[in-house]
This record gives sequence, C-alpha cells and structure tokens, in this order.
Amino acid sequence: MTALTFLRSGRTFVALRRGVIAAGCVTFVPSAAQAYTISSVVTTGCHESITSEALRAVRLDLATAAPLPADRNERALINDLEFAPAGDMTDLGAATLLVGVRDNDLKGRDSGDISQLALVHGDPNAQREHCLRNPHENEPGGSEMAVRDCRAFIRERIGQALEGLDAAGKPDLGKRVILPLYLSIRHGVKASLPTYYVRIGQAIHALEDSFTHTYRTRDGMKITTVLDYIDEANGSLSEASDGPPHASELDRCDDPDDLRAQRRKLAIEAAGAILRVTLEPGQTTAQKMVTVDATLDKYLSYSPGCNYANAWCDAPEHQYGNGSGLGCNVSAPAERASGFGWAGLLGLLGLLGRRRWRRGGALLGLTALLGSSLFSSQVLAQTKHHAKNADTSSSTETHAPPPPVVTPVKEPGPKDPSKTAFGAYLGASGSVNHEALAATLGARMRLSRHWTFGLDAEWNPWIAVNGTTTMRAGAFNAYGTVIFRVPLAYEQFNLRTTLNGGMSRLLIDLYGAPKGTTGIYAGLSPLGLEYKASRSFFLVLNPLNFALPVPQLHSVPFSYWQYRVTIGVEIYAG
Repeated sequence: MTALTFLRSGRTFVALRRGVIAAGCVTFVPSAAQAYTISSVVTTGCHESITSEALRAVRLDLATAAPLPADRNERALINDLEFAPAGDMTDLGAATLLVGVRDNDLKGRDSGDISQLALVHGDPNAQREHCLRNPHENEPGGSEMAVRDCRAFIRERIGQALEGLDAAGKPDLGKRVILPLYLSIRHGVKASLPTYYVRIGQAIHALEDSFTHTYRTRDGMKITTVLDYIDEANGSLSEASDGPPHASELDRCDDPDDLRAQRRKLAIEAAGAILRVTLEPGQTTAQKMVTVDATLDKYLSYSPGCNYANAWCDAPEHQYGNGSGLGCNVSAPAERASGFGWAGLLGLLGLLGRRRWRRGGALLGLTALLGSSLFSSQVLAQTKHHAKNADTSSSTETHAPPPPVVTPVKEPGPKDPSKTAFGAYLGASGSVNHEALAATLGARMRLSRHWTFGLDAEWNPWIAVNGTTTMRAGAFNAYGTVIFRVPLAYEQFNLRTTLNGGMSRLLIDLYGAPKGTTGIYAGLSPLGLEYKASRSFFLVLNPLNFALPVPQLHSVPFSYWQYRVTIGVEIYAG
C-alpha cells in the first residue's frame, strides 16, 4: 500500500512523532521488513516486480500485450521516472502500467515526501484502493463490506481500462488520460498516458494488496478477514470490532517463509489473469467483464465465519506484526540539549518535509542554530577566561597590561588593494535540496576595495537519487557576477555578498522540456567568507548559495531550485 514501511505502521509513526518532540532522535532507518511497497530510496519495488512478472508472462501469449512505442518526449518521461523499470519494461505500455500501479500510493507525490504520503495513506476514503477497511467497516460484517468495496474499485478501474482499447482489443495510443506524476528531475508534471495501462495498473495494485492486507484460507484463495490501517494509525483500534491491525511483516515480498511466498506467487498469478482477460482479442467489453467477475470470484471472494472470538479462525497470519521503523531510542531529556541533538532534530525535520521551501528553511535554520550555538559557547568560554584572568590580575597587578600590537593582514593582489586587479575564479558546489553538483570557471575584475565584477561559466549536473540514471548532464549556466566586499583589514578573512544573473541551457531531454531549451539563471550568496590564504589568492566559502536555473520559460516553465554550499579559489595578479 505505502511507499515507506514505517508510514504504514501507526506505532512507528507515533514513535517518530515522540522522537521529534524529545529531540533525541538523530537518525532513522527503514524497517528490516520489506513490504509490498513501491520502489523508493529506502524501499524495494514489490509492486513493480510482481506486476512486471505478470506482464512478462502475458506478453508471451497475447499480441495485444506487445510493447508500445514511445516518442522522444515519452522516452524522456520514462528515463526520468523515480524508479528503474526492468530492461524489458521500458516501452511506453509497460512503463505506464508500472506508473499506474504506483499511483495508488503516490497520487502525484514525491515518493520521498513523507509528510505528503502520510496524507495519501491516511485517507479514510481511499482504503478500498488497498483492500483495507475504512473506519465504518466494523465487525460483524466489516470484512465482507471491505471485500465488496475493494472489488467495486477494481471493477470500476477495469471498466475504465477497457475504454482505452481499440476495436482489435489492443491499447489505443490515441486514448489518453492525464495523470499527475512526480519525476526525478522534472518533478511534478501532468502526464498524458495510455488510458488502458494507467487504469489497469490502478486495479492491479488493489488486487495485489488483497494478498497482503487480508487473512485468507489455507490455500490462499479466499479472504476470511480484512486488516485495519486507519484505526491502528490513530491509536484507537479495537480488534474485536475493527479487525486485526495492518501488519508490515505480512507484506514482505522476499519469500521469508512458505505463507508469504505463496501469497506473492498468487499475486503474480492474479495480476496476470486480469491482464490476460482484459487483453483477450475477439471479445466484447461485456464478455470481458463477465470473465473479470469470474476471476475476482476466484481470487477475491469472502469466506465467512472468522471473528475475534475464534482468533480469526486461528489465522496463521496473526503471528505477523510491524517491524520497527526507527533506528533511535527516546529517553528522558537531559538537563541540556546538546548542539548535536538539535542539529539531528533539524536534519530530521528537513527530511520529513522534503519539499523545496521546507528543505531550504531547514538548511537556513540549521546553519543559524549551529552558528549561534558555536558563538554562545565561545562567548561563554571567553567570559570565564577573562573572569579568571581578572581575579588573578587583581591580586598580583596594580594596572592593566598594554594593548597588543595589531598588524593589518595583506590582501591578495596588488600592494595597494584599492587598485584595479584582474584574476580568475574556480569553484565547486553541492546542492542539498534538489540534489546537484556544479563546477564553475570565471574571470574577475576587482575595481576597488569593495566592488568586484566577473563572468562565469558553469556546468550544473543534476543527481537523481532514485531514478534510472543517477547523474544527469543537467544544465549549462553562464552569468555575470557582482561581488560586494567588506574588507576586514586586521582579520585573516573578509566578508562578501555575491549576486549572479545570466542564462541557463538544458543539456538533457526532460518531459515537456527538450534538450537545448534556453532560459534564465539567477543566484545569490547573501553572506560569504574569503580567506586570505596568500598574497595570490583567496579561499572563498559561500555556505548559503541560492541558485535558480530556469532553462525553460515557455509552455510549462521548468526550474531547478538549488540550495548550495560553494567553495572556490579566487586568484589575483600583482
């Protein structure tokens, strides 16, 4: 059902919340259990692998299931998916089927955006898409109602899928549906995809989930009990009326024992049966729906008689629970919270949001907090030191020591720092929100002690942490640079503010944004440091560097916001 194992467990979600409040949890790891998850940075693609096996088998028998060609724009979409399809699943039909299967869990969201996914998975009205109970489906009769709702959803989606076939029974490329979709680099788009594969994928997701979210008869063919996620997540579950809680351990797709291996094989078989029925040539829609009902009777029918009093017919599935989703312990707070504890808390909060502004805010907050903590500790240490010296000097001396002799630190470049100087810049950056790198080469002209101007060329490759290819060529940026400097004559460093403006050119094909598209670039480093490393060069650090390449301005604009940390060397002649 879910993209992240710990999102599916009410207990681990509560544990996460308590960990944030206590500010003692610095790191977390996904549960050891692998659920029927969709592929993400921290979870295995169970739904994708099960569905791929089913389609692969059907393609051996039915010509109507043959691969569909993709044009350049559609190929860009497939290459930018948040998961890596198997090599034989990269045509338009197979890729769309997998996108449709994932949609029940994502609804157009980023697979790593925990806060948004919690809203998707916690929607009481969407539990039927995962063959789980909604809050009103209580015992007695709750499991039977939940099975009926799940079947109704599957039939509804299959009916819509059949409308996407042509007269020969093949998926019609001219019949499309607009699906919100989140891509690795292009991010949120509204993709135009073949109707059949989108809708049949959504139906198959629910069917596959019925093998993990239910207790079944010993042969695995009929449902005796449907599990509950909503009440479990809310901490209000009463098993006698709400049914057993959802169990992530039951969801594992790595065949840890015979029961779970049986369920996975049945899920593949059932998904293949639905594909086969709906793609069978020479049958009308009405005939196919009759066969669909027979298929659902085989894999998704209710067997009565199991309840809380008889331990759900002594269900062997009842032994499975929820694996721990967090890798930290929450204990009583210490007398003072350490800087590392607060830094861990801010890092966790930044990861929880994983949205552009939230992540930028987390970075700013972390930097400010660490800086203030460092400053406070230094002030405290100096205060204690001066107090100690004052006590000592008051008892041994009758007057204060003479002031130290201060010598100005020479600036790189000409002996007279007010003279015009020419130089060069070489820098490297890393982005912490939309993952990216940047390598910059530029020319510099220092007009005065306060003002420096430059021209820069930059290669800005982008990183997809959960896509088909990790490193993408990204963009080429060229821009002018204006630097306002605050010289500190008696310090080893100066302060500076940097502003950039210019153009950005896309170096890769993205969905709706072809390679070669050119737009604007803007950048800002509000506070940086330049360390006077020698008489020839500065070591430049910009810990807060905001970069905004917008390589496409027309149609649907495309931008790739980056919150960077930049380090470089600025060399001056003279």
